Amino acid sequence: MAELLRPTDFYATPLIDVRAVLVRDEKVCLVKGKNEKTWALPGGFCEVGLSPKENIVKEVQEETGFNVSVSRLLAIFDTNKFQFQSKQYAKLVFECQIEAGDFQPNTEIEELAFFDIQSLPELSSKRTTKEQLEILWEIYQGDREQYLD
Repeated sequence: MAELLRPTDFYATPLIDVRAVLVRDEKVCLVKGKNEKTWALPGGFCEVGLSPKENIVKEVQEETGFNVSVSRLLAIFDTNKFQFQSKQYAKLVFECQIEAGDFQPNTEIEELAFFDIQSLPELSSKRTTKEQLEILWEIYQGDREQYLD
């Protein structure tokens, strides 16, 4: 197994980040990490051994306390097209439905709130940009097709 997970010295590849769009009463769920001032869609980097779909279910549960089902893939963003990063990564954003659970502050996330797309808080530009949220909202509303970089 260690051989399978050994980093490659000869071929750089992007990281995979997964994010969830959770909507309640026409407002989008955002989370604020411990000791952070900015907000982002719930999610994180994929763990080896789990599919992107399995990863987003796990990440949402860990960060929000919500058990979710995945409805569809809304977008795949090349993050460097929106905000230059020190490492390139692909952001896969899924629409998810909240099935059960309640938020409790935890080791990763201190706040969770649902925001009107027109009244967003300060966003974490490395995790979720305003432009990305606007694209995702148009897709969610049915005004735009799936977005693929």
